[in-house]
Amino acid sequence: MVTPPVAVLLLPGMSLNATIFPDLGLPVLASEFSQYAPDVPGMAPYVERVQALTASALWQEARYRLVVAHSFGGMLALSWLLAHPEARAQVHGLVLIGTTAGPMFTAVQLRVAWWRSRAWRVGIRPLLPLWDSPWVTRGLHRVLNRGTREGEPLDFRTLAHHDDIRVGIAGWHATGWEARRAFRGAMRGFDVRDRLGEITVPTVVLHGEHDCYFTVAAARELAARLPQGELRVVAGAGHVLSLTHGDAVRGAVRDLLRRAGYSFSAAASSV
Repeated sequence: MVTPPVAVLLLPGMSLNATIFPDLGLPVLASEFSQYAPDVPGMAPYVERVQALTASALWQEARYRLVVAHSFGGMLALSWLLAHPEARAQVHGLVLIGTTAGPMFTAVQLRVAWWRSRAWRVGIRPLLPLWDSPWVTRGLHRVLNRGTREGEPLDFRTLAHHDDIRVGIAGWHATGWEARRAFRGAMRGFDVRDRLGEITVPTVVLHGEHDCYFTVAAARELAARLPQGELRVVAGAGHVLSLTHGDAVRGAVRDLLRRAGYSFSAAASSV
């Protein structure tokens, strides 16, 4: 028996790469943007880069196609599906991890302190003028990249600690200065909440109980606005649950494939 081909598109978050995802045991194609600095601001250049990636034979010849996206990658996945209606017809399942539909700079609520089940968060919107100031951005660049313009390649699985803050700092260290500035321009003004009804792809929204950046409420709103959205809150997980709680990601992928009609027993018998 010939196993129907499967392809999984991996879209990592801002300053991250595909090593943030667990091994899915399936053919994957991935894009990352740690050295990508488009001349045009906004999400459109990233969207077209994803569209070009899906022109590959692996994607086009697959019978089952899934997208697994984390944080900024989730925002990109939503933008891509909205910009390309034909892509929505091709995708059989969507896993959105630690992300939001917007508005980006309002949705981010930094978790600065917590006690048991109670957390104290600070919104970043009032901090944007400081973040955008030249002396702050140049200073962070010098500290995180040790004076170089380009970041250094990084396998996030090799980090000694996988908490949200230290993974984020490592990601910025691995990201080029121009790419970092481009990310900020792409996220500014991002808000697709009113268009989520157009995305009828079966979707699992995975969110860490202790996500340092986005609240569970943001994930709940995202899942509720998607016609076939399902929220799964992962106990004990943070923002980088794709790295720390791989079983939750693999479970979502398997559930979506089964829902699409993929037979794991048939796949196993063909090996």
